[in-house]
Amino acid sequence: MTTTTVTTSRPPGRTRAAWLAGVGVVLIALNLRLGISSASALLDALRTDLGFGPAAAAALPALPTLSFAAAGFFTGRIAGRFGAERTVLLALTALTAGLALRGIPATWALLGGTVLGMSGLALCNVLLPTLLRAHFPAKVALLTGVYTTVMALGSTLGAAAAVPLAEQAGSSSLGLAVWAMPALLATLAWSFVRPPAARTTSSPVTSGTYVSPWAMARTRLGALVTAYFALQALNCYAIIGWLPTMLSEQGMSGGGAGGILAVSQAVGIPATFLVLAFARAPGRLRLAFAAISAAMLAGFAGLLLAPVALPVAWAVVVGFGLCSFPLVLAVIGNSGSSPAETTALSSLSQSLGYLVAALGPFAVGLLRCASGGWTLPMAALLVTAAAQLAVGMALSAQRR
Repeated sequence: MTTTTVTTSRPPGRTRAAWLAGVGVVLIALNLRLGISSASALLDALRTDLGFGPAAAAALPALPTLSFAAAGFFTGRIAGRFGAERTVLLALTALTAGLALRGIPATWALLGGTVLGMSGLALCNVLLPTLLRAHFPAKVALLTGVYTTVMALGSTLGAAAAVPLAEQAGSSSLGLAVWAMPALLATLAWSFVRPPAARTTSSPVTSGTYVSPWAMARTRLGALVTAYFALQALNCYAIIGWLPTMLSEQGMSGGGAGGILAVSQAVGIPATFLVLAFARAPGRLRLAFAAISAAMLAGFAGLLLAPVALPVAWAVVVGFGLCSFPLVLAVIGNSGSSPAETTALSSLSQSLGYLVAALGPFAVGLLRCASGGWTLPMAALLVTAAAQLAVGMALSAQRR
């Protein structure tokens, strides 16, 4: 009498493929903000070295979000033709080339390389929820937390190391081009990633599959996700862009104001995992949306009423509110009847969302100049935070 042993372990080839995809996602996440934060840190040095005027200086910080908005709308069609994995490889190649182009000490190279590189990032931004759903369908929330955390770490690294690297290189342009190396590493790693084996016969995001973002815009879910993404992006970029200036004008030192911004960013790293783990439990998504949107509202109220009285407290509360970004990404990653619909929803929400986000810091600056103070800009942000809370309640009711 013989006994047959049945094994349920994952085949070695599939395990290896999952590890490759996981490493690739982490490396992509590391690069998602490196090129942006490093350019921001070197803006004054670049302006001095290249001699460009105030128009180019104003355009450089706005180019990433504008590129995200413009290129994002084409992501679904490109992925439908070439497949999500090959599209990401193309995007990483564009990112590497764009960051390397910025090493040429010329204004046209700086602006052109930024547009090319950020367009590549736009494709990665849109497709990451789709890739997580396709490669790790049971771990979308966990890996969303991982890659948003790595993205925050990359942003911090770029801001902190950009100036020392540029000084060692002897040129702000060469210092900026150094960040093409992590992008090249991500490109090489991703070149080994293939679509999951289950998609070889009926691939939902391979050649010939395309769902228009405008089709998702006609759905209630698409409209709510897009509205929420736009509002949280506006609030996020407005506070990141202006918080140090606002605190400095209230009497805080420049270093102290920068430290407060760093606190708000650091809080989001552990908070992201807590929020996503909490939201995964049945019936808790609505409470998670309420908590983080209310935190953003409370933080803005504190900055309006007593900005320098308890700045660390407001930074912690606002940092918790910034978890709205990974939470809405997790919702996108689990939405749609197929990865093609997920891509369409991600493309729609991120393209329009980043377009609104590009207008947010600009509008805050206009209100600051028109009123001569920060009461009117912060009051306007309170309105947008309240709108974010209302839309979050409607979206979480839709997703229950």
